[in-house]
Amino acid sequence: MDISYAMLSGGKAKRFGSDKTKALYKEKPLYIYGLETGLKVSCDVMHISKDAEKYKPFLENVRYIQDDLEEICPMSGLIKAAEEAKHDDIFAVSADAPLITWEFIKFLYIRFKDCDGVIPVINGKSYTLMSFYKRDVLQAMIYDYKNKNYKIIKSLEKFNIKYICEDDIFAAGFKRKIFTNINFQEDLNKLDIENE
Repeated sequence: MDISYAMLSGGKAKRFGSDKTKALYKEKPLYIYGLETGLKVSCDVMHISKDAEKYKPFLENVRYIQDDLEEICPMSGLIKAAEEAKHDDIFAVSADAPLITWEFIKFLYIRFKDCDGVIPVINGKSYTLMSFYKRDVLQAMIYDYKNKNYKIIKSLEKFNIKYICEDDIFAAGFKRKIFTNINFQEDLNKLDIENE
């Protein structure tokens, strides 16, 4: 797959109470899982954050990129991904989704044809940070960003986005667990339950 893989670490983690990307799960920081998955599917893996230095020591074959836009929001990370990506097809994922698999990324990529983006939908929620986008879709977000419209889903309305429903996802053998993300300390304990 000729794709760029952009993992975003940029949230304020107010609900978690500390930097959740560095919280340990099975003795590894959460963000490491997403990067390891990225290295299985792409030769262009980016870790985009407001403070790249705090993720030292850096993993080999990962580009640590500073998100230098002022606002702390996922949209700023997506805009930075569009600037830095080596490929026009970009997979974006948040650093607090450690159970994402390369098989699921491939599943989405196969459906990333004749459209501007592919987004999974579970229980009516669009997972915009577990999705594929064309570079120009992410580049266009700068207009919304400058107008202080930071809602990703709203910014996507003008594009041809393919939404993949949970029935198709589960029929392909994928489990709900891959959509687990971490918002609270107790969510770390749920990872093992979700993983069974």
